[in-house]
Amino acid sequence: MAEDPVLEAAFDWLLRLQDTPDDPAVRAGWAAWRRADPAHEAAWARVCATWRDLGEAAPLGGAPVQAGPAPVARDTGAVPPRRALRRRGMMAAAAAVVAMVVVAGVRPGGFAGFGADAATGVAETRQVVLADGSRVELDGRSAIRSRFDDGRREVTLIDGGAFFDVMPDPARPFIVRAGDVAVTVTGTTFDVAADGGRVVVEVASGTVRVAPARGRRVEQLAAGDRLAVDAASGAVTRGRLAPEDVGAWRDGRLFVSDATVAEVVAELRRHQPGWILITDATLGARRVTGLYDLRDPQRALKAMMRPVGGEVRAFGPLLTLVTVAG
Repeated sequence: MAEDPVLEAAFDWLLRLQDTPDDPAVRAGWAAWRRADPAHEAAWARVCATWRDLGEAAPLGGAPVQAGPAPVARDTGAVPPRRALRRRGMMAAAAAVVAMVVVAGVRPGGFAGFGADAATGVAETRQVVLADGSRVELDGRSAIRSRFDDGRREVTLIDGGAFFDVMPDPARPFIVRAGDVAVTVTGTTFDVAADGGRVVVEVASGTVRVAPARGRRVEQLAAGDRLAVDAASGAVTRGRLAPEDVGAWRDGRLFVSDATVAEVVAELRRHQPGWILITDATLGARRVTGLYDLRDPQRALKAMMRPVGGEVRAFGPLLTLVTVAG
């Protein structure tokens, strides 16, 4: 994202006004900054418009500039209480989203679905019948591209998640590619999810062969097996789940066992418009087990956060921050 000092200053005033809306020194400094240059007023208008698009009221209600000298703020040397610091971190994350929208033109709900044969939007699922009769059900914010020629049966999961029910054909193996991972079967049902360089394969019936990149050994999976491959580190992690829980998202359920908060949030993002941001990496790494309702992502987030010491704050309908409670 290209840097713009004037917009950065506007974001900073947004943060200050949200953090200390009743501080006369902050209000006066903000007013003086807006008066100093027409470009400042234009940048402030852009930031406020984007903030309203996210469902929030403009800082101070978009109050007009007040005349008069700005009081001088004095540094007392006091250390802000922990809650104030945490709120400041939350507001900084919110301001970062505003920056993405204003400067980079980034909009919520986008994904890398270019060149797809089939795709879904937020909270949308879709069934697709492929050329060989195999069926694919797409999760929210998901996209696939298929290729059936010269004896080839191949589907690329561009983004998101998909549940496959493959027609048996021993002479023509069925291959699903997700990132650098290739999943090969002849006839079975299984689920593949790809998000942020991480690929997860879960098998409901039959067997599949998973070939991670980086020369890792080929993994054989049977019903109830789960395999996660991290593209950045090359780490491969195996696990187990009940076969009937594979692809539970098709029924509006999300079952997770010893998953990280970040992994669960990645799935919930497919079912809620806008952004869900985790403001603390340590919180994102905490592990949870549970059954969550994908039809109500906000409720699912709150249920997940309670046992791990987190809390959820919604900034209108398009931005949700997940942060450490306290």
